[in-house]
Amino acid sequence: MTMQPDALSEKFRQWALLKQQNDATSKRMNHLRDEIMDVVVRDGDRDEKGNTVYSLPMPLEAAGKEWKGIKREARTSVVLNEERALEFAKRKGLDGVIEMVETIDLDALYVAHQQRQITEQELDGLFDTKTSYAFKPVSS
Repeated sequence: MTMQPDALSEKFRQWALLKQQNDATSKRMNHLRDEIMDVVVRDGDRDEKGNTVYSLPMPLEAAGKEWKGIKREARTSVVLNEERALEFAKRKGLDGVIEMVETIDLDALYVAHQQRQITEQELDGLFDTKTSYAFKPVSS
């Protein structure tokens, strides 16, 4: 089933208007969030986990829920510092924890082509072309 051009134009017009509203709403939400968080950080109570909680003077109802406060939640993750761990392993002689990963040196591959060790066709055969598509409205 094909759409009539005027029906598609109308759907696109609706999309463009909704996008504009969404962008404006997101901008306003982020601005409000930042202002609120400034108050939470300044006036809230910090707990042992690093969270900061600000209790509203009285609960309020909005969007079908009752809200009693705002929390600036601390989210902590533990991540290995690869550089520091590698230095440590070398210093301690822990060769078994160091993994060597084979990889292609792209610059050296191009040098090999320039030195005629591989042909243009062979070089081209090593690369894949991937195409992705994006929805991009065109304005005048």
